[in-house]
Amino acid sequence: MPNFPHIDALIEWLEDRCVEQWGMIPHGEWPGSVADLHAAEVAQLMPMGRAFDGFVEHSKRVSPTCLIIFDRNRYSVPASFANHRVSLRVYPAPVVVAAHG
Repeated sequence: MPNFPHIDALIEWLEDRCVEQWGMIPHGEWPGSVADLHAAEVAQLMPMGRAFDGFVEHSKRVSPTCLIIFDRNRYSVPASFANHRVSLRVYPAPVVVAAHG
């Protein structure tokens, strides 16, 4: 096993060895190597669609003090949105305020 200066070099070396091995390993059920069958399968794959934007949306009115209350938390928004309705998009981690489209 060669020495590597950092983990990224090790990962790159391992990936190169795996790809090299795929060309030599025969597939167990079909004629050809694992690499041959992988190349044939890649040609048949559908293109990726747009990324899934998973959030829960709530319509909220911004208070005169520029706050939105959600789940017992107060979130501040720009003063230009005071007393206006905005869309609150709740993701697993962030909370995003969307206004005017």
